[in-house]
Amino acid sequence: METTVLAAGDAAMDVLLNVPYAPNGGRTVVSKDRYDITPGGSGAYTAVAARRAGSGSVLCSRVGGDELGTRFLRHLKEEDVSTAYVGTDSVNQTSLNVFLLEQYGLGGKVCYGGASSRISTSDIESAFCCYPDLFTASLRLDREVLKYAAGLTRAQTIPFVLDASGAYEGFRLSDILGVDVFVVGEEEAELLTGIKPSGTDNFMRVCIALCDMLPLRFVVLKLGMRGAYIYDGKYCELLMSPGLQSVDVTAEHESFVGAFSAHFAKKLDVLEATKYALAASSLAASRVGGFASIPTDEEITNIL
Repeated sequence: METTVLAAGDAAMDVLLNVPYAPNGGRTVVSKDRYDITPGGSGAYTAVAARRAGSGSVLCSRVGGDELGTRFLRHLKEEDVSTAYVGTDSVNQTSLNVFLLEQYGLGGKVCYGGASSRISTSDIESAFCCYPDLFTASLRLDREVLKYAAGLTRAQTIPFVLDASGAYEGFRLSDILGVDVFVVGEEEAELLTGIKPSGTDNFMRVCIALCDMLPLRFVVLKLGMRGAYIYDGKYCELLMSPGLQSVDVTAEHESFVGAFSAHFAKKLDVLEATKYALAASSLAASRVGGFASIPTDEEITNIL
């Protein structure tokens, strides 16, 4: 029986421009290569990753009532991700990210929060009518929205996988009650705890500090492309990444979260879900692009 992952988060269109350098001080540069307009946003990447990992997938977000919003919804439907709870905002335009790509990497980025930055508690309440088997969101969502969603996961007794992306120094976690799994990267871990996760001793210290802030079943400390450290309040385990060469991390993190959520929803096994997610994120980072880089269940299983 197929499980369903409900992902709440941003839905955006990305404009990619190749430039010799990022301009400043009123300068103008000319992009001579082709530009690309592609679907993006961490919520959308997570939803697509969950779907490709074999789970039913529903996205809760907002787009504008404009051509970019229509285009975004078309892309999601092509990915077989349910858009039933992607609302159309009559006031705000579709979220937009403009990337300035220099020869050796990202030269700059301009973000317009737009419609998907206005996700509300009523949006979340409506989306839970899909009766998901697991809910996932990141700290980019408004705190009150996260608290409300956590209450719904408790009421429906389903797992809540919280992604620490969007964390900032002083972020208050203590009132987001009901989180089962907290997926946190090294940078966010240091921002939230003040502890640099620089070795196994500090990995444990970070996890204990996070569990002191928020009752958690599991902390999954994501160590970039090196692997992940799992802590359940008593025991810990360090897992290594498959170690594929990284060329583009656009959807790498969301591929981890989406694949983890899909696998965890099926078996509630944090160790196996993390191994699966590490394979997914490693594959995504070894490819160029957003949606294009996210692997399928067959591809993930083949390298495990």
